Amino acid sequence: MTENIQPVTIRRLAEAVYPSMALKAGMQLGLFTPLKDGPMSGDTLAAALGLGNADRLKLLLYALVASGLLTEEAGIFANTPEAGRFLVRGVAGYMGDQHHLYDELWRGALGTGDSIQSGIPGAKHDFSTMTGESLGEFYRGTHPGALAAGRSLARLVDLSSARHLVDVGGGSGGVSIGLCEAYPDLRATIAEFDAVVPVTRAIIGQEDMGGRVDVVAADAVSRDLDGQYDAAILRNLIQVLSAEQAAGAIAHIAPAIKPGGVIMVWGWMIDDTRCTPLESVLHNMVFLNLYDHGQAYTEGEHRGWLTAAGFVDIDRKVLPGGFSLMTGRKG
Repeated sequence: MTENIQPVTIRRLAEAVYPSMALKAGMQLGLFTPLKDGPMSGDTLAAALGLGNADRLKLLLYALVASGLLTEEAGIFANTPEAGRFLVRGVAGYMGDQHHLYDELWRGALGTGDSIQSGIPGAKHDFSTMTGESLGEFYRGTHPGALAAGRSLARLVDLSSARHLVDVGGGSGGVSIGLCEAYPDLRATIAEFDAVVPVTRAIIGQEDMGGRVDVVAADAVSRDLDGQYDAAILRNLIQVLSAEQAAGAIAHIAPAIKPGGVIMVWGWMIDDTRCTPLESVLHNMVFLNLYDHGQAYTEGEHRGWLTAAGFVDIDRKVLPGGFSLMTGRKG
């Protein structure tokens, strides 16, 4: 009987946004960093943050307790181990600056209905027209995640025999830096659009990796990549392209990889059912608002592009958070 059905799923989904908003506000305020020195009352924390209204801050603090990022006892707040590990500025793996990225992604996703009705991405993300300031803010926000991905990738793929890597669309350079940290004999070249090159060089300089990581202007979507490399990484690149562009990019990268070399495609990828992994499927709600044609493509589509470009021994690993790593060897 339909009269006995309750809007349980609808209510759960409608309320699910608020913990995310609490996380974003806490990151924006930097409130996890003062707590590195020990638990604080709401009043003490407000003073440490230079905030005049502790009562309003306390509402957020309790929301973060309910969301699992803070603990509270008798009005005294402390970081959970996870918050202390990733949201305290200065700690390796700090993610607090990613609130800038969340701003852009969530703002775009809010316009999903409008983007579908108009047929035009409502929050179109066009790297070629962004200002230097906007590009800098975007890539600084993505850098912690890229660096963590590079360090994780070093544990997932054996690059001990590789000497020169190309990081296509490498953005902040975080992936290359993470890989070079793990492999002392490896050097990396980041191939990026002209407008992104100065931003990438600045971040690499701040990380003091200029001696092993360089940056070149290149457009692998339109033409063959110059040089010869032992390995190539494409992280979060395929999903911003149309299917035709994705196939073309892989075909343009293939000639630059030496026989026996490896290609690594890391990003949002969905199963051929198009319903899993959940995180990748849901991220299409972001992509359709940011890109004209980009999306999380299927495993089968990726395999087809790699095979057509001459790669063999293709393998996919589904990673935590819905990401996938697909590798292939140049035949």
